[in-house]
Amino acid sequence: MMRRQPARRQPGKPATGLATPALQRPRLATPPAASSHRHGCRGAGAADCGFTSSPDRIVIAHIPPWVFLILAVLAWAGWRQSRTRAVPVAAAAGIAIGLTALSVSGVVSAFGAKALPLLGWAAGMAAALLLGKRAFGPRGLAHTDHPRRVQVGGSWLPMGLMMGIFAVKFALGMATGLGATFIGEPGFVAAISAVLGAFSGAFAVRALAVWRFSRAGQPVAAAA
Repeated sequence: MMRRQPARRQPGKPATGLATPALQRPRLATPPAASSHRHGCRGAGAADCGFTSSPDRIVIAHIPPWVFLILAVLAWAGWRQSRTRAVPVAAAAGIAIGLTALSVSGVVSAFGAKALPLLGWAAGMAAALLLGKRAFGPRGLAHTDHPRRVQVGGSWLPMGLMMGIFAVKFALGMATGLGATFIGEPGFVAAISAVLGAFSGAFAVRALAVWRFSRAGQPVAAAA
């Protein structure tokens, strides 16, 4: 009796009588964010790891701590000037010089040391010096026992001016970090530079008033 030969299997097909192997489930691709995190992306920036984050959150996260320190110092200095006190003439000049430097740095850091922003800043400074005596001049000037000290009435105006300089400078930094397109518009550059110059001019007006009062020996006209 002849033995039946097994049927030959054709290439690419399973042998007759054998169970077809189970199909393998396709592996899902790992999301970019998770994949980056698994492969040693821990500690890197969000952009490098593939994480999506809004630009404003990224900018806020990178605000240096010294910005808040400056804000605290300005708030403290503004609060002090809201109280009637004896002010050294040199201290009044020092405050004006320091805040002038702060406003100039805001202009240069945002727009660069170019002609338009610097001229706009100078125009605002000049306008405040020429026209701001009534608006920004200190109130309640009086002599003290010390020849180089002048009593100045308390006012919240310096606090407002300080916070104005800080707010404009901070907003310029945020806009620059977010890549705002209007930051380079000539009209915007000139206007913001003039505002910062006017803030500086206001403190210069106050310092000059204190200095003139100390030298003249009589009260300077108080602000309305």
